[in-house]
Amino acid sequence: MNFETMSKQRKMVLIAAAVGIISMFLPWVSIFGYSVNGMSDWGILVFLCFVAAGVLAYTGDQTKNLARTNWMIVLIAGAVASLIMVIGFLRALDVLRAVGIGFYLAMAAAIGIVAFTFMNRSAEDNLQNGFDSLKSSFNNKVNTTPTGTTTTTTSTTNVSHTPANDPTRPTV
Repeated sequence: MNFETMSKQRKMVLIAAAVGIISMFLPWVSIFGYSVNGMSDWGILVFLCFVAAGVLAYTGDQTKNLARTNWMIVLIAGAVASLIMVIGFLRALDVLRAVGIGFYLAMAAAIGIVAFTFMNRSAEDNLQNGFDSLKSSFNNKVNTTPTGTTTTTTSTTNVSHTPANDPTRPTV
C-alpha cells in the first residue's frame, strides 16, 4: 500500500479508525488515581466499529473511493460509534473532570469517520443509493445457494376453522 496514492477518503477514514483504536486503550475515566480504558461495556462495540471502518478503508482499490456498499457500511459503523460516544458524553456531563483523554479521542475519531466518509464521497454516492446497494448486496448473499444443492418449495393451504368445531376448547 502506498499512502501517497491512496484516495483522500480512505486516508482520512484509516487515520480516524487508527486513532479510535488507539484511544480504546487510553484512560476513559480517571478517578482518585484509578483509571478505566474503553474496552468494557459499550466500548467494545465502538472498538469493533473502528476496526470495521479501518479494514474496509484498507481493502479494495486504494486509489478509488470506497465502493458504494462499503461506503455505506463504514458510514453506519461510524454513526453507531458516534451515537454511543455522544450518549456516553451526555451521561458524563456531571463528572466531566473524570473523563479521560481516550474518551475524547474516541469521540472525535467516531465523528471523524462519519464526516470524512460522507464529505469525501463519490459524486454518485448518496444515502438512498447506499441503502439500496446494501440491501441488494444482502439479498444476493441470502438468495444464493451453494452449488450441488437443490432447493424445495412448499405450498401452503388455507383451512377455515371455527371455534365451535374445536373439541378441546369450550364455547361461550
